[in-house]
Amino acid sequence: MRAIEALPLAVALGSALAVLTATVDASAEGALRTVLVIDASSSMRSTDPKELRKVAAELFVDLTREGDSLAVAGFDGGARDAMTGFVTVRSSADREAVKRAVRAVGNDGAWTDFTAGLEGARRLFASAPREAGDQDLIVFLTDGRCDPDPKGPLAEAARAAKVRAEELCQKRVLDEILPALGKTRVYAVGLSKSAPRAFLEQLGGKTGGLGVATDRADELPRTFADIYARLFGSRLAEGPSAATQTLAIDEGALSLGVVLVGPPKLSVRLFDPAGAELPTDNKDPAAVSFVDGPAYRLYRVARPLAGPYRLDVGGGGTGGRYAVLQNLDLDLGFVDHPQVLEVGKPRALRFRLATPGGKVPPAAFLDRHAFALAMAESPGTCDDAAFSSGAPLPLRRIEGGGFEATVTPAKNGALCLEARMTPGEGGVLTRTRRAPAVRVIPPIHLKAAVASPFGAVKQEGKGQAAISLEGSEIGEVLGADLEFEGLPPFASSSPAKVELGPAGPGRISVDLHVGRDTPPGPREIAIRIVPRSPEGFTDRAVGVRIPVTIVPLTFWERYGRTIQLVGAALTTLLLVLGIVLPARFRRTAVLHCEDRRDPDLPRQTKFPLGTRARAGFYRSATLLLGPTGPVRRGGVLELRAGPGGAVLGQPMGGRRVRELPREGEFGASEEGREVRLVKGRFRAMPGVRYEVEGTGLVFSWTPR
Repeated sequence: MRAIEALPLAVALGSALAVLTATVDASAEGALRTVLVIDASSSMRSTDPKELRKVAAELFVDLTREGDSLAVAGFDGGARDAMTGFVTVRSSADREAVKRAVRAVGNDGAWTDFTAGLEGARRLFASAPREAGDQDLIVFLTDGRCDPDPKGPLAEAARAAKVRAEELCQKRVLDEILPALGKTRVYAVGLSKSAPRAFLEQLGGKTGGLGVATDRADELPRTFADIYARLFGSRLAEGPSAATQTLAIDEGALSLGVVLVGPPKLSVRLFDPAGAELPTDNKDPAAVSFVDGPAYRLYRVARPLAGPYRLDVGGGGTGGRYAVLQNLDLDLGFVDHPQVLEVGKPRALRFRLATPGGKVPPAAFLDRHAFALAMAESPGTCDDAAFSSGAPLPLRRIEGGGFEATVTPAKNGALCLEARMTPGEGGVLTRTRRAPAVRVIPPIHLKAAVASPFGAVKQEGKGQAAISLEGSEIGEVLGADLEFEGLPPFASSSPAKVELGPAGPGRISVDLHVGRDTPPGPREIAIRIVPRSPEGFTDRAVGVRIPVTIVPLTFWERYGRTIQLVGAALTTLLLVLGIVLPARFRRTAVLHCEDRRDPDLPRQTKFPLGTRARAGFYRSATLLLGPTGPVRRGGVLELRAGPGGAVLGQPMGGRRVRELPREGEFGASEEGREVRLVKGRFRAMPGVRYEVEGTGLVFSWTPR
């Protein structure tokens, strides 16, 4: 009953990890053919009473990719409970068929013969020859030493050779069975303190596999999961549960599986690095799925975020175990790949296996694979025919997990490159990456000389120099930067970029713009021509030094324009002042005139003063009055506009002016009073009538 209860652990952990590896069909990379060789001796009843070895084996079945093949062979004193052949995993029914074979392995055998179990695996491999790219694995599990049937042929041969049966058993495994298995890798697991650890390690080490031993049956599921993780360069972590557990998820993880195994009272919640809780409703199982079983809780996450996930365990938090597996998204990629190469010039090319963010798998994983870089030269594009003829180049391992090869193109055209990764001893992945075609051009060699210097350049002027490229080899259009050193203050240059090519003019014109404050005198300006595109030719930069003499401006050249501008400004100001400053009569002012030379028939007139008399240039508005009103000449009184709209009167010919009394003014003389003149003028008040004596002119003005 306990073995049945332990089964969900294998299913849960297996599902968690299988989702990480099933994304790639094994048929595209060569299939893994694995035989699970399980000890069926009666000693297993005490070393593995819960039958956790079967849980671990079923876990391995759940891990297996679609397209891989599995078989099961039990053994005690001989081979037993073996399948008739391999099952290729294409569906859950195929996995279940293998699991039934695992459960059928007994625990009632009388003896333990390693040669019997491994021979059973060899026969299974021999019955189904592998295809190109396939790899054979044996996962071998035993709980003790090799203890063959004392009446069997192995024991008899040991007695005849006067050696211990266990010693002869191990020798036959290493010297006879392993060579017969060829390149089959063996992952040997011992369960119990009496398991032959040294032999198991030797068995795994000689085949490129692994040999381990433990005396705890509950470690078997983790051990089998770790074996599978090693095959794919994945990362496995596990441990006892706690109320809060931090799970470090690497950049570039293709998928993530998190399983908590424990009693039903334990609940679980998983939070991503942003603090968001992952859903458990299975609305989008392709992104996040969740299984809540009586013995385990399982999250499956596709393309997880990098960073710390948080696993919260309720119901006390302890009493269970968690397991986490990350599968990295690995691909081949070229590093600092050139766009252009030159005929006859060697160049180091690099590529590496890494995640999209640049994380590389462990060196031990790389060592289990073969890497190659094929090169082909084509007159045109890199098509399939060009790649099929590519020849491998010698590779060097470089720091950072990459590989490097040196190429020397022999002719113009296109260089076709293809990086390849194939399974080696212990490897399982196949990757191919074609690089963008590299153009191969004639050699690039720049040679520069001063064709004509800047000469003498006056401040606030421009000079031009020419750089000759005669003798240069330019087999491809190059984009280059012009870098200037030694430019004097307040000076600039152009152009900043130029284009060079086989059909170019053979020289570069350079302009020097000198500021008005650039210090005068002779100096040299260094100019470097640095190829920037295509990439990879900055080492061909060349430079020249061009002399220039800065000539100062004359006094008039430096200040003449300023003087002209100031003079023009002053003239304009004077004109404006001459127009704006003169005083003007109010536009609403009205002048009233009365001619009293004929007392019986006085004549009166009025007219707008502001529109009749206008100001001139620097001259206030004036109006000359005679007895009949405004006159051009011969007047007896001049009216002049004063500040603030005042009206000033000036009698002509020394005449006197009287201010006539206002109507109803009490106590005023009928003849009025004489107006006092100041500098020959008086201020005519609005509404007041004034008489120029001896002329008959009486006038007044009103504001409106």
